[in-house]
Amino acid sequence: MFEVKAYVKQVKMEAVIDALAQLECVTGIAVVRLHEYGHALTTGKLTRVDMVKLEVDVASLEDAERAAHCIETEARTGPGHPGDGRVMISQLHSATRIDDGARGPAAFAARQT
Repeated sequence: MFEVKAYVKQVKMEAVIDALAQLECVTGIAVVRLHEYGHALTTGKLTRVDMVKLEVDVASLEDAERAAHCIETEARTGPGHPGDGRVMISQLHSATRIDDGARGPAAFAARQT
């Protein structure tokens, strides 16, 4: 089980979410709006950037890498453009879906209706 965490510019949020929604392995996305500060290239001083943090939980490393690549592609504002954000993949020790007690990778599986 893996978590993909990404910091992307707020203006790219909808495009990234729409692209992630097309991936079968993504059953949900958490969005946290941030007021982040980063170093400006010209001055080296911290400047404010409106970013969002996206969190996507998936069952396998392959799914995590697929989601990360999707985020990279959609969040990029231009070739070599600084300040577009970061994508990180972390391995999860355990996961449980609260309502039915599904554990492990099953906690991330899409619901059958």
